[in-house]
Amino acid sequence: MIKEKIFTYGEHQHGIGVVSEPDDTSTSPVVVLLNAGLSHRAEPYRLNVLLARRLAALGYIALRVDLSGKGDSPTRESMSNRESVSLDWTYMKQSLEILYGPRTVLMFGLCSGADNGIKLCAQDPDIKGLILLDPVSRQDPGFARRDLLRKLTNLSKWQNIHKILLRRFKQSTNKESSLLDSPMDLRDEPNDEDMDQCLSGIVKKDGRVLALFTSQTLYHYNKCGQFASAMGIDGLTPVTEEFFWPNAKHIYPVEMHRNRLIETVADWADRHIQHFKSMKPE
Repeated sequence: MIKEKIFTYGEHQHGIGVVSEPDDTSTSPVVVLLNAGLSHRAEPYRLNVLLARRLAALGYIALRVDLSGKGDSPTRESMSNRESVSLDWTYMKQSLEILYGPRTVLMFGLCSGADNGIKLCAQDPDIKGLILLDPVSRQDPGFARRDLLRKLTNLSKWQNIHKILLRRFKQSTNKESSLLDSPMDLRDEPNDEDMDQCLSGIVKKDGRVLALFTSQTLYHYNKCGQFASAMGIDGLTPVTEEFFWPNAKHIYPVEMHRNRLIETVADWADRHIQHFKSMKPE
């Protein structure tokens, strides 16, 4: 039987979240589900709610949380996003340890939630698992060739080439912002040092990574396995599972795609729960 309760953290306990607990929490790893962008901790289509409850049913403690300035948590002034997220995690971890003691932690995040999970993992040795939806990925040597082939064989693009060219001409003549060019420009993505520290750390800690990619990432990711191999970190590929669903949308609005995501995450989490339970917090 899953139990749920309000979780608070931070200055004056103003940060808000919800914890989903299994019956027995004595050895449960903690999964922190970070919200993406400015969205509420439930996430679009209640994705985080559905995932948190499914993970709790498998034996994880699942915390879906609003970072400062998002959802129901108030904004923290005069800080960069990186500084605010780092301080949020310091307070969250303190509150989690009061409730459950030191635990092995996994970070889950979609889009900017994945960005924040990577940056936090780079700094915290207790974060030993990552579930990343549409994270940053480096391009491997074959990316450009595959990208060109995809564009050349896309019948829809050829049928609408006049509309595409007209739109680009209007953007150029109107001097529209480059924010239109790449979704990454709207994100505070991890830098190369963050990526290296995070993922080399995962290997050293014998952690695990699940990375899932949709059509949103086609401009930087276009082959299953690219994420781990392009990092060039020895030992990363064996501890990383990747899925590439180019027909799925970024926030999983189609129920069939959403259900496939939930089942994939649940299967991965179930297969690795004993491994995470065996790991000792630093």
